Amino acid sequence: MEKKLDGVIKKFMMFFLILMVSAAGFCGFFVKWSFRDGASAWGFDAYMEGTGRRPAMDRQLMPQTVKLVASLIPEPTKEKLSAKLEKNGSIEKRYAQAHITRKYIIEYYLMYILCIVTYIASIFILRSLLMEVLRDPVSGTLGALFFALVFPFFEVLGGYFYDIGEIFFLFLAARFALHGNWLGLLIMAPFAEANKEAFLFFLPALYPLFRQHYDKKKSAGITLFAMFLAGLMYLYICSCYAGNPGAMADHHAMDHLRAMLNPLNYFKTSSIYGLPLGSGMFLPHMICVYWIVKHTWQYLSEPWKMHAKIIFVINGILYFFFVVPDEIRDLSMLYVSFSIFISYYIQDLIKKNMET
Repeated sequence: MEKKLDGVIKKFMMFFLILMVSAAGFCGFFVKWSFRDGASAWGFDAYMEGTGRRPAMDRQLMPQTVKLVASLIPEPTKEKLSAKLEKNGSIEKRYAQAHITRKYIIEYYLMYILCIVTYIASIFILRSLLMEVLRDPVSGTLGALFFALVFPFFEVLGGYFYDIGEIFFLFLAARFALHGNWLGLLIMAPFAEANKEAFLFFLPALYPLFRQHYDKKKSAGITLFAMFLAGLMYLYICSCYAGNPGAMADHHAMDHLRAMLNPLNYFKTSSIYGLPLGSGMFLPHMICVYWIVKHTWQYLSEPWKMHAKIIFVINGILYFFFVVPDEIRDLSMLYVSFSIFISYYIQDLIKKNMET
């Protein structure tokens, strides 16, 4: 009985640790950006009204989810709940950035709940993935907790609710591929694409992971069919908002060239967790990432090495041509590889400390 109780308490402590660190990471994101309240082109109200600017307006999974849930609430109940939420104002009291329109107050609170639950679930999924890749529960857990805390550093020029949905789908897709779960991936692909169009470009990098379970023909078939389903969803959503301002993609190649030639661009700071910390392509951060990748590359299996190479090329090209300089949140397709490298580096540090 005592051993069982001890096991339950250990599991609860681990759950509580991951929950608290994940909540801290989410608050680090939300305290800075909320849901971009008041921004006419991509703020929360614009999503509720369908008037936002493309391509951001094409990211519809989470807005449509909260609108659907809100529509299921009976009107008298909805009116009472709106009045109660407006009176309490718990989100606005905690976060100075939050400015909620009463008309969409229920949807706003639903989005807040959806985001924080999704964020916490993402870290649990990442922990499970890392523990399996490294075969080390300690390093896998610490790697997942590190990502939970470092996520706000990626959201330096803007933070959006669909970024949280994206990490959930990226981590889950990688785990499906690692296990050869093609059905799970095919079911998930349209939903992930409805959350953010970048998921379509992440799918080719899952091919090496499926090759651990299937032959070339079946692995390619799974990958291509998942891309087909995601592509159909993307075209459907684009057709729904074709009349909105903006284009399918913005172009920023020349902006990147100018930023690369400006030395000051490598030493920018931003307020993160209340401190003036490095942001964007901050040179010390890039040196650290290079060093970590250099010293841990040898530990990756061949499928993971191929995955990292494919996604580095795809995400690098997309980032250079279509993303505003320093908006490193759009290097999100590298999050899985980044977390694996970090976890291996942590594992190395633990081993070296134990030897001394």
